Amino acid sequence: MEAEYQHKILVVDDDAQVAKIIGKQLEAEGVEVVLADSSESALKRINENQKPFSLIISDQRSDEMQDTMSTTGTVGTEFLKQAKKITPDSQRFLLTACSDIGIIINAVNKGCIQRYISKPWDRNFLIKAVQHGLKRFERCLENDKLLGLAKTQNSKLYELNCELMEKTRAHNNESQKLKKEIERLESLIANLTCTGQIKQADVIDQIEDIIKNDTGIDTEKMTQLLFETIRILYDQFNEIATRNGFEMPIPKDGTPC
Repeated sequence: MEAEYQHKILVVDDDAQVAKIIGKQLEAEGVEVVLADSSESALKRINENQKPFSLIISDQRSDEMQDTMSTTGTVGTEFLKQAKKITPDSQRFLLTACSDIGIIINAVNKGCIQRYISKPWDRNFLIKAVQHGLKRFERCLENDKLLGLAKTQNSKLYELNCELMEKTRAHNNESQKLKKEIERLESLIANLTCTGQIKQADVIDQIEDIIKNDTGIDTEKMTQLLFETIRILYDQFNEIATRNGFEMPIPKDGTPC
């Protein structure tokens, strides 16, 4: 019996001969087998085993001589019910010669067992049933791994989402600060524009004040000032004329003065 995992099977039967026969048949397929002669010893084995048993096969009346409950035909199913609580992934088979099919159906419906094998059993049927049970156990392990991986990935995604939200919040705060700074600068520029406008009349008045208050007028400087003023006015009039489809006359010497 080739398998990816190192499977271990627990066989519970108070009949040592029956347990040994089942054990040899399974060991011949390359599976490790552990035998127990009672429910009590089987539960002890389950608790002591470091890894869960891949498969548990229990006889329905393994404690018939020790437990009065066995007279009702419920001992094997009760043991497997307890085993399910300890190791839920382990596959559980019931080995029985019990003619009360109702008890078996009830155990299957409640999830206590996945399959029952009638006594006397057919070896080939037993081997195929065990193979199917081991594959189902492997799927359970794979599902557990995938579930664990999904939880890990979800945890990482949650952390990344929190980090992204924090960065987004910081970015929004920074954007608000920049927006306020831009609004402040725009307001400052607007104020400077309004207060920085100089009227032509104000310039002329300032020039007149300078001339009147200057006792020693430099003729050369005044000539240069007049030349620059005329040139600026000429350029402005020329620009206005060009926009309206006219041309300003060009002085003979090429200068506007």
